[in-house]
Amino acid sequence: MIRTRMHSKQTKESKNSDDFTEPHSKLLLERFPYTTKDFQLKDVPVLTIDQSFFADPFKTIDDLYAKGYEKFGIVKLILPPDLVVPNKKFFSLLESKLKGKRLQTRIQTLNTQRAGEIFGSNSTGFTIQEYMNLANKFECSHKLQGVREVSNQIRQNEIEFWSIIDYPTKYDDVEVEYAADLLATKYATGFQEGQLGNLSGINKNRNSIFQVLQDKNEMSGISVPWLYLGMKYANFCWHKEDLNLNSMNYMHAGAAKTWYAIPPSYSDKFLQYFNKAYENERKQNPRLLYDITCQISPVELAENGIPILRTDQQPGELILTLGATYHAGFSHGLNCSEAVNVAPTQWLKEFDRATQEYRMDGNLKKVSFPLEWLLCKVALMVDEIRFTKKSWQKLFEKFKQMIDQEINNRKCILSLYDNVKTIEFVNKLEKYDRSVCKICSNYMFLSYIFCGKCIKKGCICHQSICACAAPQISLYIRYNFEELQAMLATLESKIKTTGS
Repeated sequence: MIRTRMHSKQTKESKNSDDFTEPHSKLLLERFPYTTKDFQLKDVPVLTIDQSFFADPFKTIDDLYAKGYEKFGIVKLILPPDLVVPNKKFFSLLESKLKGKRLQTRIQTLNTQRAGEIFGSNSTGFTIQEYMNLANKFECSHKLQGVREVSNQIRQNEIEFWSIIDYPTKYDDVEVEYAADLLATKYATGFQEGQLGNLSGINKNRNSIFQVLQDKNEMSGISVPWLYLGMKYANFCWHKEDLNLNSMNYMHAGAAKTWYAIPPSYSDKFLQYFNKAYENERKQNPRLLYDITCQISPVELAENGIPILRTDQQPGELILTLGATYHAGFSHGLNCSEAVNVAPTQWLKEFDRATQEYRMDGNLKKVSFPLEWLLCKVALMVDEIRFTKKSWQKLFEKFKQMIDQEINNRKCILSLYDNVKTIEFVNKLEKYDRSVCKICSNYMFLSYIFCGKCIKKGCICHQSICACAAPQISLYIRYNFEELQAMLATLESKIKTTGS
């Protein structure tokens, strides 16, 4: 049951934040509904890494998969302490990089987040100094809305945060602003020139499928890092990464951020629980889950048989998510993080899992990019990119599966319709997003069918794209059979010539 009331979306001036010594007068004698006993959660696995990690980061990812860390879905990597830039110096350097650029923010009212209301937007935004002032003022002025339970401030914040989320009518509204999804190429990166660990170059390393992306804006927002500025109680709601991609999130400076994660084996159970809990809300907004505005407490999820892992991320720590891992979290004060998606070859099986889930959900979530596009780029760039023998083998197997299915679908179209014209793309290198399916709205990279009567086009896997009595079907293909086979042979050859 959703324990909340509907709030007006109208932005109002924030009236609370956390005073560590003086509780809120209104609730002076009241205890929070939650205590530390409710948050006895298992810890996220933690590994300490040295500077050799940055020479071959995907080797560490391979090792994590080989040792079974995938079952956790999340790992915390602690970097050498000498790589961390002190808070004051970091924010000063970031301010000089941003050069007065204004940062748009999401306006989050904690009391409405269990109901999944869409966030407000502050399009005017803040300079970084203005945002820092807002965060510090909030932290100094906020009064604890209940009796202090523990001396550990992080755990006390956790109790208050989830109490407000789950019992919103008991507490005054708490409103915060989150400067999220700031594209590093547009705003700034938090990494200094020459600093080890710069996420901007992480996908250029061996065993990264994203090596094939030459242009830094070729897949903006996935292979290019985002910058995040948070304040106390600024939060990110339960979600998985696009297409179940892995992600890396590095905290540059500031206050801690608490992360919660659901092991991938419980991903389906979470989805079932979410759909049941928000059954009525999803009738009004079928895309509710994908809007990433719903906050469900780890206590509630654990009570319903969904295990939760937790960790508190500090500056100099890197959070790595693996595969189909739902995660959420919130900040304990002003901080700055940077994140990027990564695609090791272990992710290939996750692509199919994610796209099947999107189809089952009525294609409410659009596939961000076609895997065929990436794999063809791999086959065409074999001499420019680096993979281990084992990874080349995985790429070959996936490419073979892909073209076998493609060829079978083409044969099916030719047998279904009379007088089908087969037409090759004039520009085989045209971008993947040029053709969109009329039925599922996904990108059509390798081929599509086109009806000359109704001017509709769609994926060949649908077989039929229109209701025309006598459709005039043309089959458009990017690569012919011989070209696809040649690419497959190139990948097979690469396996043989790559050392173990």
